[in-house]
Amino acid sequence: MNPQRLREFWSERAPRERALLACGALAVALVALYLFLWQPGLAASQRLAATLPKLRAQVELMRAQQSEIAALRKSTGTAAQGGGDLRMVLQSSVGRAPFGKSVQRIDAASGDRATVLVASADFDDWLRWVAEAQREAGARLERCRISALDTPGMVRAEATFVALGAAAKR
Repeated sequence: MNPQRLREFWSERAPRERALLACGALAVALVALYLFLWQPGLAASQRLAATLPKLRAQVELMRAQQSEIAALRKSTGTAAQGGGDLRMVLQSSVGRAPFGKSVQRIDAASGDRATVLVASADFDDWLRWVAEAQREAGARLERCRISALDTPGMVRAEATFVALGAAAKR
C-alpha cells in the first residue's frame, strides 16, 4: 500500500474505529517485540547463567595447571642444568628401581643422550620408572623397544633418553 491510500483509509474511519485499530496495532507490536526480542534474550541469559559456573571452574583449573606447569618447567630446568651427565642421573634413578639389578648397561653417546638396557623388568614397574626418570633427569624418552619375556608381565626393554636442552636443539 502506498502512503496516500493509507491516509485515505485512515481518514475514512470513525474515531472509535481508529482507536480500536491503533490499540490492535500496538498489541501486535508488543507481542512481536516480546517474541522476537525479549524472550530470546531471557533464554540466552538463562543459558549463560547455567554455563557460567562451568566456565569459571575451567578458568580456575587452567590457572592451577598454569602454576603447576611453571613449577614443572622450573624443576626440569634445574634438573637438566644441575643434574650434570644424563648417564649418571639415569644410573642413580635406576639404582632405586625395583628392577635395578637386571639392568645390563647404561651407555652414553654424549652428555645429553643415554641408552638404558634392562634384561628383565615388570612392565608396570618399567612404565613408572620411565615417567619418574624423565621427571628426575629433565629428559624425555626418545626411543624405546620393549619385548615380552616368557614370564607374564615381564619385559626386556631398551630405551634412549635425551636431555630436554638437547631435544630442543634438534
